[in-house]
Amino acid sequence: MSKDLSAIRQIRLGDELRNWRLDNNKTLADATAGLKGWNPARLSRIERAHQQISAADLKTLLDHYGLEGQEREDFEVLLNDRPTKRWWRGLDFADSITAAFAEYLDLEADASHISEYFPAAFPGLLQTEGYATEMIAASLSAPNDEQIEAATELRIRRQRRLTDSHPVNFDAYFGEVALLVAGDRQVLADQIRHVIKVAQYPNVSVRMVPLSAGRPGILASGVVLMRFPGEPEGGFVFIEAVGGMLPRRTGRDVRRAERAIARVERHALSPEDTIAALERKLEELT
Repeated sequence: MSKDLSAIRQIRLGDELRNWRLDNNKTLADATAGLKGWNPARLSRIERAHQQISAADLKTLLDHYGLEGQEREDFEVLLNDRPTKRWWRGLDFADSITAAFAEYLDLEADASHISEYFPAAFPGLLQTEGYATEMIAASLSAPNDEQIEAATELRIRRQRRLTDSHPVNFDAYFGEVALLVAGDRQVLADQIRHVIKVAQYPNVSVRMVPLSAGRPGILASGVVLMRFPGEPEGGFVFIEAVGGMLPRRTGRDVRRAERAIARVERHALSPEDTIAALERKLEELT
């Protein structure tokens, strides 16, 4: 049995296979014509990283494409990677996790650096159970109690990335609006205490974008930029949208996200001033 390919390598391999096919003016049907056991739908799933490909199947496909030498090695090296963690598969409610969110979880588990900004809430990796429950219950999907409980548990489990054996470096940005909106004052107070605590971790930076920054410093939507080991120039972007986070994987999207986060960083308070603002709000609440 072949090992599961890490999320970022699986996505890159699919992208490269698709780029090669398009560069050579081949449709999915053209690319799989005469290839036993293959069809356009299967190749499409592999190109979109919705289906794993084994070393044997990759060899068959590359033989069919007639690829040799360095060009072939460039594809094969993407398969020589450590397995993905996919820790969430063992959860009781794993079957309810959508393919899109599964991709996000896989990438988050592989990432070495995450920069995240949300204009009106604390990022998920900083949320307490009570705050996460409030946020999930208020979502547009109108989840029931069981779904809220499962989603909250998953959000809290994800936070192990901040303290595991190879902790992710996390730059968290949030808008001041997060301090002004709460369903329960005690929940917000507990959340602020938790953020102050996590901000002391050596791999975590927490910064607030004040309302005084105005439009230049406040993005219209949340954005997550992930970086990966051995991929200094690459990355993966998710943009906040109705119903979830939309993936954006091209180099252009990564550069746009870099510029957006750089703009947020210029207008955000320093980590020290952010802690001071959180402490003032905590005094007000308690």
